Amino acid sequence: MNLHLPPEFVVPDYANGTIGNVPATVAALLGVPFRGLLPLAAPHWQPLGQARRVVLLIIDAFGWNLLQKERDNLPGFMRQADVEGQITSIFPSTTVAALSSLWTGFAPAQHGMVGLNLFMPQYAVTMQTLAFTPAFDKYPDALIKAGLEPEEFLHGPGFAQQLLTYGVPTYAFKGREIVHSALSKMHGRGVAADKGVVTAADMFVQMRELLEEKAGESLFVSAYWPTIDTLSHVWGWDHAAVAAELWAILAQLEREFLDRLSPAARRDTVFLLVADHGQIHTPAAQQIYLEDHPVLQGMLFMTPAGEPRTVYLYVKHGRQADVLAYINDNLGHAMAPIPAQTALSAGLLGPEPFAPTTAERLGDVLVAMRSGYVLLLEKQRESARKMIGRHGGMTAAEMQVPWLGYRLDA
Repeated sequence: MNLHLPPEFVVPDYANGTIGNVPATVAALLGVPFRGLLPLAAPHWQPLGQARRVVLLIIDAFGWNLLQKERDNLPGFMRQADVEGQITSIFPSTTVAALSSLWTGFAPAQHGMVGLNLFMPQYAVTMQTLAFTPAFDKYPDALIKAGLEPEEFLHGPGFAQQLLTYGVPTYAFKGREIVHSALSKMHGRGVAADKGVVTAADMFVQMRELLEEKAGESLFVSAYWPTIDTLSHVWGWDHAAVAAELWAILAQLEREFLDRLSPAARRDTVFLLVADHGQIHTPAAQQIYLEDHPVLQGMLFMTPAGEPRTVYLYVKHGRQADVLAYINDNLGHAMAPIPAQTALSAGLLGPEPFAPTTAERLGDVLVAMRSGYVLLLEKQRESARKMIGRHGGMTAAEMQVPWLGYRLDA
Protein backbone atom coordinates (compact mmCIF):
# COMPACT_ATOMS: atom_id res chain seq x y z
CA MET A 1 0.00 0.00 0.00
CA ASN A 2 3.10 2.26 0.10
CA LEU A 3 2.03 3.71 3.46
CA HIS A 4 5.34 2.94 5.25
CA LEU A 5 3.52 1.40 8.19
CA PRO A 6 5.29 0.05 11.29
CA PRO A 7 6.47 -3.55 10.87
CA GLU A 8 4.20 -4.85 13.65
CA PHE A 9 1.09 -3.91 11.66
CA VAL A 10 -0.88 -6.57 9.76
CA VAL A 11 -2.56 -5.07 6.71
CA PRO A 12 -5.84 -6.68 5.60
CA ASP A 13 -5.94 -8.32 2.17
CA TYR A 14 -9.43 -7.50 0.96
CA ALA A 15 -8.88 -9.52 -2.22
CA ASN A 16 -9.36 -12.88 -0.49
CA GLY A 17 -8.10 -12.89 3.09
CA THR A 18 -10.39 -11.02 5.49
CA ILE A 19 -13.63 -11.56 7.37
CA GLY A 20 -15.16 -9.19 4.81
CA ASN A 21 -14.70 -11.99 2.28
CA VAL A 22 -16.77 -14.43 4.36
CA PRO A 23 -20.22 -13.52 2.94
CA ALA A 24 -19.01 -14.13 -0.62
CA THR A 25 -17.56 -17.44 0.61
CA VAL A 26 -20.93 -18.44 2.08
CA ALA A 27 -22.63 -17.48 -1.18
CA ALA A 28 -20.11 -19.57 -3.13
CA LEU A 29 -20.76 -22.59 -0.89
CA LEU A 30 -24.48 -22.13 -1.47
CA GLY A 31 -23.95 -21.71 -5.20
CA VAL A 32 -25.66 -18.32 -5.46
CA PRO A 33 -24.38 -15.09 -7.06
CA PHE A 34 -23.04 -12.33 -4.83
CA ARG A 35 -22.16 -8.64 -5.26
CA GLY A 36 -19.37 -7.44 -2.99
CA LEU A 37 -15.85 -8.55 -2.07
CA LEU A 38 -14.61 -11.83 -3.53
CA PRO A 39 -14.62 -15.15 -1.60
CA LEU A 40 -11.73 -16.22 0.59
CA ALA A 41 -8.83 -18.03 -1.08
CA ALA A 42 -9.94 -21.40 -2.47
CA PRO A 43 -8.19 -23.62 0.14
CA HIS A 44 -10.32 -21.97 2.84
CA TRP A 45 -13.61 -23.28 1.45
CA GLN A 46 -13.50 -25.37 -1.74
CA PRO A 47 -12.65 -28.62 0.13
CA LEU A 48 -16.04 -28.27 1.85
CA GLY A 49 -17.91 -28.73 -1.46
CA GLN A 50 -21.31 -27.31 -2.32
CA ALA A 51 -23.98 -26.97 0.35
CA ARG A 52 -27.64 -26.07 0.70
CA ARG A 53 -27.27 -24.92 4.31
CA VAL A 54 -24.47 -22.90 5.93
CA VAL A 55 -24.16 -22.11 9.64
CA LEU A 56 -21.71 -19.37 10.65
CA LEU A 57 -20.73 -18.86 14.30
CA ILE A 58 -18.96 -15.58 15.15
CA ILE A 59 -17.20 -15.61 18.53
CA ASP A 60 -16.34 -12.03 19.39
CA ALA A 61 -12.60 -11.48 20.09
CA PHE A 62 -11.60 -15.12 19.54
CA GLY A 63 -8.18 -14.15 18.20
CA TRP A 64 -5.66 -16.46 16.57
CA ASN A 65 -3.40 -15.88 19.58
CA LEU A 66 -6.07 -17.26 21.91
CA LEU A 67 -6.61 -20.33 19.71
CA GLN A 68 -2.87 -21.06 19.65
CA LYS A 69 -2.58 -20.66 23.41
CA GLU A 70 -5.54 -22.92 24.22
CA ARG A 71 -5.54 -25.35 21.28
CA ASP A 72 -4.53 -28.42 23.27
CA ASN A 73 -7.16 -27.73 25.95
CA LEU A 74 -10.17 -27.29 23.67
CA PRO A 75 -12.85 -29.87 22.81
CA GLY A 76 -11.80 -32.46 20.25
CA PHE A 77 -13.85 -31.17 17.33
CA MET A 78 -11.57 -28.11 17.18
CA ARG A 79 -8.77 -30.39 15.95
CA GLN A 80 -10.95 -32.13 13.36
CA ALA A 81 -11.88 -29.30 10.99
CA ASP A 82 -12.09 -30.04 7.28
CA VAL A 83 -10.51 -26.66 6.60
CA GLU A 84 -8.53 -24.55 9.04
CA GLY A 85 -6.53 -21.40 8.60
CA GLN A 86 -5.80 -17.89 9.66
CA ILE A 87 -7.50 -14.89 8.10
CA THR A 88 -7.63 -11.29 9.27
CA SER A 89 -10.16 -8.85 10.53
CA ILE A 90 -10.88 -5.69 8.58
CA PHE A 91 -9.50 -2.26 9.51
CA PRO A 92 -10.37 -0.79 11.89
CA SER A 93 -10.62 -4.07 13.80
CA THR A 94 -13.59 -2.99 15.87
CA THR A 95 -16.84 -4.88 16.38
CA VAL A 96 -19.23 -2.44 14.69
CA ALA A 97 -17.10 -2.29 11.53
CA ALA A 98 -16.31 -6.01 11.53
CA LEU A 99 -19.91 -7.17 12.00
CA SER A 100 -21.01 -4.71 9.34
CA SER A 101 -18.59 -6.37 6.91
CA LEU A 102 -19.82 -9.83 7.96
CA TRP A 103 -23.42 -8.69 7.37
CA THR A 104 -22.76 -7.06 3.99
CA GLY A 105 -19.70 -8.59 2.36
CA PHE A 106 -18.22 -5.13 1.87
CA ALA A 107 -15.14 -3.47 3.39
CA PRO A 108 -15.53 -0.61 5.90
CA ALA A 109 -14.77 2.07 3.32
CA GLN A 110 -17.53 0.61 1.17
CA HIS A 111 -20.31 0.22 3.74
CA GLY A 112 -19.40 3.35 5.70
CA MET A 113 -19.24 1.94 9.25
CA VAL A 114 -15.63 2.88 9.93
CA GLY A 115 -15.49 3.07 13.72
CA LEU A 116 -17.16 3.16 17.09
CA ASN A 117 -17.51 6.95 17.29
CA LEU A 118 -18.33 8.67 14.01
CA PHE A 119 -18.75 12.36 13.26
CA MET A 120 -22.21 12.95 11.79
CA PRO A 121 -22.09 16.45 10.28
CA GLN A 122 -25.79 16.50 9.39
CA TYR A 123 -26.56 16.26 13.11
CA ALA A 124 -23.51 18.26 14.29
CA VAL A 125 -22.53 15.48 16.69
CA THR A 126 -20.18 12.52 17.09
CA MET A 127 -22.28 9.36 17.36
CA GLN A 128 -21.47 6.25 19.38
CA THR A 129 -22.62 3.64 16.89
CA LEU A 130 -23.44 0.77 19.27
CA ALA A 131 -26.33 2.73 20.76
CA PHE A 132 -26.89 5.54 18.20
CA THR A 133 -26.25 8.01 21.01
CA PRO A 134 -24.14 11.19 21.12
CA ALA A 135 -20.65 10.17 22.22
CA PHE A 136 -20.51 12.74 25.03
CA ASP A 137 -23.16 10.94 27.14
CA LYS A 138 -25.65 8.08 27.04
CA TYR A 139 -28.90 8.89 25.26
CA PRO A 140 -29.72 5.55 23.56
CA ASP A 141 -31.33 5.87 20.11
CA ALA A 142 -31.15 9.68 20.30
CA LEU A 143 -29.95 9.82 16.69
CA ILE A 144 -32.93 7.72 15.62
CA LYS A 145 -35.21 10.25 17.28
CA ALA A 146 -33.34 12.92 15.31
CA GLY A 147 -34.23 11.15 12.06
CA LEU A 148 -31.42 8.66 11.39
CA GLU A 149 -32.78 5.35 10.07
CA PRO A 150 -30.61 2.34 11.10
CA GLU A 151 -31.78 0.33 8.08
CA GLU A 152 -30.42 3.05 5.79
CA PHE A 153 -27.09 3.64 7.56
CA LEU A 154 -24.95 1.09 5.70
CA HIS A 155 -24.26 1.54 2.02
CA GLY A 156 -24.93 -1.41 -0.25
CA PRO A 157 -27.42 -4.24 0.24
CA GLY A 158 -27.42 -6.51 3.28
CA PHE A 159 -26.11 -10.04 2.87
CA ALA A 160 -29.48 -11.50 3.89
CA GLN A 161 -31.16 -9.39 1.21
CA GLN A 162 -28.83 -10.76 -1.45
CA LEU A 163 -29.39 -14.37 -0.34
CA LEU A 164 -33.15 -13.90 -0.23
CA THR A 165 -33.12 -12.85 -3.87
CA TYR A 166 -32.04 -16.41 -4.66
CA GLY A 167 -34.45 -18.12 -2.30
CA VAL A 168 -32.14 -18.62 0.70
CA PRO A 169 -33.59 -17.30 4.00
CA THR A 170 -31.30 -16.04 6.76
CA TYR A 171 -31.76 -16.65 10.50
CA ALA A 172 -29.81 -14.59 13.05
CA PHE A 173 -29.05 -15.68 16.62
CA LYS A 174 -27.86 -13.15 19.21
CA GLY A 175 -28.45 -12.04 22.79
CA ARG A 176 -32.01 -11.02 23.62
CA GLU A 177 -30.82 -7.64 24.83
CA ILE A 178 -29.57 -6.62 21.37
CA VAL A 179 -32.19 -8.21 19.09
CA HIS A 180 -34.08 -4.94 18.71
CA SER A 181 -31.05 -2.62 18.85
CA ALA A 182 -30.23 -0.10 16.16
CA LEU A 183 -27.16 -2.15 15.21
CA SER A 184 -29.29 -5.28 14.83
CA LYS A 185 -31.74 -3.43 12.60
CA MET A 186 -28.83 -2.11 10.56
CA HIS A 187 -27.39 -5.58 9.99
CA GLY A 188 -30.64 -7.52 9.76
CA ARG A 189 -32.02 -6.19 6.51
CA GLY A 190 -33.72 -9.11 4.79
CA VAL A 191 -33.41 -11.53 7.72
CA ALA A 192 -36.24 -14.07 7.99
CA ALA A 193 -36.06 -14.08 11.81
CA ASP A 194 -33.95 -12.65 14.64
CA LYS A 195 -33.70 -15.25 17.39
CA GLY A 196 -32.97 -13.82 20.83
CA VAL A 197 -31.06 -16.05 23.23
CA VAL A 198 -30.19 -15.89 26.94
CA THR A 199 -27.00 -18.00 27.11
CA ALA A 200 -24.63 -19.74 24.72
CA ALA A 201 -26.29 -23.07 25.56
CA ASP A 202 -29.68 -21.57 24.72
CA MET A 203 -28.31 -20.39 21.40
CA PHE A 204 -26.91 -23.78 20.41
CA VAL A 205 -30.13 -25.58 21.37
CA GLN A 206 -32.20 -23.11 19.35
CA MET A 207 -29.85 -23.46 16.39
CA ARG A 208 -30.19 -27.25 16.53
CA GLU A 209 -33.97 -27.01 16.73
CA LEU A 210 -34.07 -24.71 13.71
CA LEU A 211 -31.95 -27.05 11.59
CA GLU A 212 -34.14 -29.99 12.58
CA GLU A 213 -37.34 -28.06 11.85
CA LYS A 214 -35.96 -26.91 8.46
CA ALA A 215 -34.31 -30.23 7.52
CA GLY A 216 -33.86 -30.43 3.76
CA GLU A 217 -34.45 -26.70 3.25
CA SER A 218 -31.86 -24.17 2.06
CA LEU A 219 -30.90 -21.60 4.66
CA PHE A 220 -28.13 -19.50 6.17
CA VAL A 221 -27.65 -19.15 9.93
CA SER A 222 -25.51 -16.38 11.44
CA ALA A 223 -24.89 -16.71 15.19
CA TYR A 224 -22.97 -14.26 17.37
CA TRP A 225 -21.70 -14.61 20.94
CA PRO A 226 -19.87 -11.79 22.82
CA THR A 227 -18.54 -13.07 26.16
CA ILE A 228 -14.90 -13.68 25.14
CA ASP A 229 -14.72 -10.03 24.14
CA THR A 230 -16.35 -8.89 27.38
CA LEU A 231 -13.96 -10.88 29.57
CA SER A 232 -10.91 -9.94 27.51
CA HIS A 233 -11.69 -6.25 27.98
CA VAL A 234 -11.80 -6.80 31.74
CA TRP A 235 -8.90 -9.26 32.25
CA GLY A 236 -6.90 -9.41 29.03
CA TRP A 237 -7.13 -12.03 26.29
CA ASP A 238 -4.72 -14.50 27.98
CA HIS A 239 -6.41 -14.61 31.40
CA ALA A 240 -7.57 -17.92 32.89
CA ALA A 241 -11.18 -16.72 32.97
CA VAL A 242 -11.11 -16.11 29.21
CA ALA A 243 -9.72 -19.60 28.59
CA ALA A 244 -12.39 -21.12 30.82
CA GLU A 245 -15.15 -19.24 29.02
CA LEU A 246 -13.83 -20.30 25.61
CA TRP A 247 -13.78 -23.95 26.68
CA ALA A 248 -17.33 -23.67 28.04
CA ILE A 249 -18.65 -22.13 24.80
CA LEU A 250 -17.00 -24.70 22.57
CA ALA A 251 -17.93 -27.65 24.79
CA GLN A 252 -21.58 -26.58 24.67
CA LEU A 253 -21.33 -26.08 20.92
CA GLU A 254 -20.03 -29.63 20.55
CA ARG A 255 -22.54 -31.24 22.94
CA GLU A 256 -25.73 -29.31 22.18
CA PHE A 257 -25.31 -28.62 18.47
CA LEU A 258 -22.70 -30.60 16.58
CA ASP A 259 -23.15 -33.96 18.34
CA ARG A 260 -26.94 -33.95 18.53
CA LEU A 261 -27.96 -33.06 14.98
CA SER A 262 -29.86 -35.80 13.18
CA PRO A 263 -28.62 -37.16 9.84
CA ALA A 264 -31.46 -35.28 8.11
CA ALA A 265 -30.42 -31.98 9.69
CA ARG A 266 -26.77 -32.58 8.80
CA ARG A 267 -27.43 -33.29 5.14
CA ASP A 268 -25.87 -30.71 2.77
CA THR A 269 -24.83 -28.57 5.76
CA VAL A 270 -21.55 -26.73 6.34
CA PHE A 271 -20.56 -25.23 9.69
CA LEU A 272 -18.10 -22.32 9.84
CA LEU A 273 -16.42 -20.68 12.85
CA VAL A 274 -14.72 -17.28 12.80
CA ALA A 275 -14.07 -14.22 14.98
CA ASP A 276 -14.56 -10.55 14.21
CA HIS A 277 -11.15 -9.58 15.67
CA GLY A 278 -8.71 -10.41 18.47
CA GLN A 279 -7.50 -8.30 21.40
CA ILE A 280 -4.28 -6.79 22.71
CA HIS A 281 -3.20 -5.70 26.19
CA THR A 282 -3.35 -1.92 26.75
CA PRO A 283 -1.56 -1.35 30.07
CA ALA A 284 -1.79 1.90 32.04
CA ALA A 285 1.81 2.78 31.10
CA GLN A 286 0.75 2.97 27.45
CA GLN A 287 -2.21 5.28 27.94
CA ILE A 288 -1.68 8.67 26.29
CA TYR A 289 -4.00 11.55 27.10
CA LEU A 290 -4.68 14.29 24.57
CA GLU A 291 -4.80 16.97 27.28
CA ASP A 292 -1.14 16.19 28.09
CA HIS A 293 -0.31 17.45 24.58
CA PRO A 294 -1.86 20.93 24.43
CA VAL A 295 0.04 21.86 21.29
CA LEU A 296 -1.55 18.94 19.45
CA GLN A 297 -4.94 19.58 21.02
CA GLY A 298 -4.78 23.21 19.94
CA MET A 299 -4.42 22.18 16.29
CA LEU A 300 -7.72 20.24 16.37
CA PHE A 301 -11.10 21.87 15.96
CA MET A 302 -13.12 19.11 17.69
CA THR A 303 -12.75 16.08 19.95
CA PRO A 304 -11.26 13.11 18.05
CA ALA A 305 -13.59 10.47 16.65
CA GLY A 306 -12.91 6.79 16.01
CA GLU A 307 -11.73 4.99 19.14
CA PRO A 308 -8.65 4.70 21.37
CA ARG A 309 -6.79 2.27 19.06
CA THR A 310 -7.70 3.98 15.77
CA VAL A 311 -8.27 7.69 16.09
CA TYR A 312 -9.72 10.14 13.56
CA LEU A 313 -8.43 13.70 13.99
CA TYR A 314 -10.26 16.73 12.64
CA VAL A 315 -7.61 19.37 12.07
CA LYS A 316 -7.87 23.15 11.94
CA HIS A 317 -7.55 24.57 8.44
CA GLY A 318 -3.97 24.47 7.16
CA ARG A 319 -2.55 22.56 10.13
CA GLN A 320 -2.47 18.98 8.79
CA ALA A 321 1.28 19.03 8.13
CA ASP A 322 1.88 20.44 11.63
CA VAL A 323 -0.22 17.68 13.20
CA LEU A 324 1.66 14.98 11.29
CA ALA A 325 5.01 16.52 12.27
CA TYR A 326 4.06 16.84 15.95
CA ILE A 327 2.96 13.22 16.20
CA ASN A 328 5.97 11.88 14.33
CA ASP A 329 8.40 13.94 16.44
CA ASN A 330 6.80 13.46 19.86
CA LEU A 331 4.61 10.37 19.71
CA GLY A 332 6.00 8.28 16.87
CA HIS A 333 6.93 5.49 19.27
CA ALA A 334 3.24 5.10 20.14
CA MET A 335 1.30 5.85 16.98
CA ALA A 336 1.47 6.08 13.20
CA PRO A 337 -0.29 9.13 11.71
CA ILE A 338 -1.55 8.91 8.13
CA PRO A 339 -3.36 11.58 6.12
CA ALA A 340 -6.89 10.21 6.04
CA GLN A 341 -7.26 10.64 2.29
CA THR A 342 -3.99 8.79 1.75
CA ALA A 343 -5.17 5.88 3.91
CA LEU A 344 -8.45 5.77 2.01
CA SER A 345 -6.86 5.97 -1.45
CA ALA A 346 -4.32 3.29 -0.54
CA GLY A 347 -7.13 0.84 0.27
CA LEU A 348 -6.39 0.47 3.98
CA LEU A 349 -10.12 0.42 4.73
CA GLY A 350 -11.04 -1.43 1.55
CA PRO A 351 -11.21 -0.95 -2.20
CA GLU A 352 -13.40 1.36 -4.22
CA PRO A 353 -16.21 2.18 -4.66
CA PHE A 354 -16.25 4.04 -1.35
CA ALA A 355 -19.41 4.99 0.49
CA PRO A 356 -20.07 8.72 -0.02
CA THR A 357 -19.90 9.29 3.76
CA THR A 358 -16.59 7.53 4.40
CA ALA A 359 -14.17 10.40 3.76
CA GLU A 360 -15.94 12.82 6.11
CA ARG A 361 -16.07 10.17 8.84
CA LEU A 362 -12.29 9.62 8.73
CA GLY A 363 -11.47 13.27 9.37
CA ASP A 364 -8.11 14.69 8.24
CA VAL A 365 -5.54 12.47 9.96
CA LEU A 366 -5.96 8.79 10.80
CA VAL A 367 -3.87 7.67 13.78
CA ALA A 368 -3.17 3.94 14.12
CA MET A 369 -1.82 3.04 17.56
CA ARG A 370 1.30 0.90 17.93
CA SER A 371 1.93 -1.91 20.46
CA GLY A 372 -0.58 -1.54 23.31
CA TYR A 373 -0.89 2.24 23.21
CA VAL A 374 -4.20 4.08 23.32
CA LEU A 375 -5.08 7.75 22.85
CA LEU A 376 -7.66 8.92 25.37
CA LEU A 377 -9.31 12.00 26.83
CA GLU A 378 -8.85 12.99 30.46
CA LYS A 379 -12.49 12.18 31.21
CA GLN A 380 -11.77 8.56 30.24
CA ARG A 381 -8.93 8.10 32.73
CA GLU A 382 -10.95 6.34 35.42
CA SER A 383 -12.77 3.98 33.08
CA ALA A 384 -9.53 3.24 31.20
CA ARG A 385 -8.09 1.56 34.29
CA LYS A 386 -10.78 -1.10 34.00
CA MET A 387 -10.19 -1.74 30.29
CA ILE A 388 -7.21 -4.10 30.23
CA GLY A 389 -7.76 -5.43 26.70
CA ARG A 390 -8.79 -3.53 23.57
CA HIS A 391 -8.94 -3.81 19.82
CA GLY A 392 -9.41 -1.59 16.79
CA GLY A 393 -5.80 -1.37 15.65
CA MET A 394 -3.59 -3.26 13.20
CA THR A 395 -1.34 -5.41 15.39
CA ALA A 396 -1.31 -9.15 14.81
CA ALA A 397 -3.11 -9.78 18.11
CA GLU A 398 -6.05 -7.67 16.94
CA MET A 399 -6.07 -8.60 13.27
CA GLN A 400 -5.42 -12.35 13.06
CA VAL A 401 -8.41 -14.63 13.64
CA PRO A 402 -9.14 -18.34 13.17
CA TRP A 403 -11.16 -19.76 10.30
CA LEU A 404 -12.54 -23.29 10.64
CA GLY A 405 -14.95 -25.18 8.40
CA TYR A 406 -16.76 -28.52 8.85
CA ARG A 407 -18.80 -30.63 6.49
CA LEU A 408 -21.50 -31.93 8.85
CA ASP A 409 -22.70 -34.79 6.64
CA ALA A 410 -19.24 -36.21 6.05
